[in-house]
Amino acid sequence: MTRRLTPLVAAIGLSAALLGGCQSTPPDGGVTSGAGSAAGVSVTDQAGRTVTLDAPATKVVALTASDVEILYAIGAGADVVGRGEYADYPAEAESVAVVNSGSETNIEQIIALQPDLVIVGTMAQDPEQADQLAAAGIAVAVTDAQTIAETYDTIRLIGALTGRADAAAAVIDDMQATFADLAARAQAVAPTPHKTIYYEVSPLEYGLWAAGSGSFMDEVGHLLQLDNVFADLSSWAEVDQEQVIQRNPDYILTVGMYFGDGPTPIESILGRAGWESVTAVKNRAILNLTGDELSRPGPRLADGAQKLYDFVYADGPAEPTR
Repeated sequence: MTRRLTPLVAAIGLSAALLGGCQSTPPDGGVTSGAGSAAGVSVTDQAGRTVTLDAPATKVVALTASDVEILYAIGAGADVVGRGEYADYPAEAESVAVVNSGSETNIEQIIALQPDLVIVGTMAQDPEQADQLAAAGIAVAVTDAQTIAETYDTIRLIGALTGRADAAAAVIDDMQATFADLAARAQAVAPTPHKTIYYEVSPLEYGLWAAGSGSFMDEVGHLLQLDNVFADLSSWAEVDQEQVIQRNPDYILTVGMYFGDGPTPIESILGRAGWESVTAVKNRAILNLTGDELSRPGPRLADGAQKLYDFVYADGPAEPTR
C-alpha cells in the first residue's frame, strides 16, 4: 500500500495491518524443529521465512511495540537489548535502548547492539532491511498479526525463538479464557438486535481510519455482541465523516492520545460539526482507550476486551474528563 501512514496509526502499531500482508504462521506457531532446546531453534515466521538459531535467542531487538509486549509477557524481558521508539509497555521496557524503526530504521544502530535476533513487524519495514541484517549475520524474524488467531501465532513464534514455548502457551491460555468468559457474559445480556460500534484508529485531524472486518478490534467487538458499522471494509481502512454519520454507531471507541493541550479525544469527537445526530455522540457513548490495549496485537487485547465490556455492559458512558 503506498498511502502514507498517519502519525497516530504508526504510533499505535497498526501499520502492519495497513501495509497488508505477509502470510501467517501455521496453527502450531511455525515451529519446525528443536524450538526452545539447546540443540537449536528452527521456525517459520509470519512472512513464510525460515528462521534458524543455534540456541534460543538471549539478545533480542524488537522494533514493533506489540512484539516487545509479548517478550515481556512470556518472561523474556531481560533478553530485550533494543526496542523500537513506540515500544512503551511495560514500564520496564523504557530502560531498554531505543532504536529507530519504520522509515527511520538504522541498520548500524541495531548491529551495534550485537543482537542474536531482530524481530520486525511489517510496520514500514523494508524487506531490504531484513536482508541487510541477515547479511550482517543476525537472524531476523518477521511478525504480522491482524487477527486474534494471528496474534496467538506471533506469541507462539516469539516463545519458540526465545525458548519460552510453555510460557507463550500459558499467555495464550489466559487470553482465551478471558475472551471466552467475556463472550459468554455478553451473550447473556446483549440486546437484540445488537448495538453497533465504530472503531476510530486515527482521528479527524490526521484523516479518519477505521477498523473493518478481519481486524482484531472487529473480532473483539463480535465477541462482545457488537456489530461493526464498517464491517463491509477489510482490516483497516480510510473513511470519511459522512460515512460515520450515515452509519450512526451506538458506540464509538477511539484510541486517540491526549497530550494536555486542547480538547481530549472524546471532547474532540463530541465537538465535530455534523456529528450531533450520531447516537454515540448524543449519548456520550464514547470510550477512549489511551493505553494501546486494543491497538496492538498482543496479550493486552484481553485487557482491552474487558474494558470495552465494562463500558458497554457494566459501567456505561460517562461525562468526558481531562
